[in-house]
Amino acid sequence: MPHLLRSTTSLRPATRPSKSSPGSRPPEHRRSTEADHVDPDLAPLRGQVSAIIDAILSDTKPEEAQVREKLRWHVANNPGQPEKALLSHLLSVSVEQAAG
Repeated sequence: MPHLLRSTTSLRPATRPSKSSPGSRPPEHRRSTEADHVDPDLAPLRGQVSAIIDAILSDTKPEEAQVREKLRWHVANNPGQPEKALLSHLLSVSVEQAAG
């Protein structure tokens, strides 16, 4: 039986990247976000907006607790985009005030 003496390399499983590795999907199927394409001109704006958000969140007035919670929600839903989070927050507050 000469065929049994052949190399067993063909019996080894092929090495494939894990599903969680970044290169496992073809590039055309990877989702890109706005945060992936950071504009260097936005750095000063993002710094200022982050300072504003930090100042609001560091406030300890009990009457402002709801405002801080809503702002935290907007920041969590716009990761890496503090300017978008603050704008969304301000828009939601203005809509509430207009409706109230």
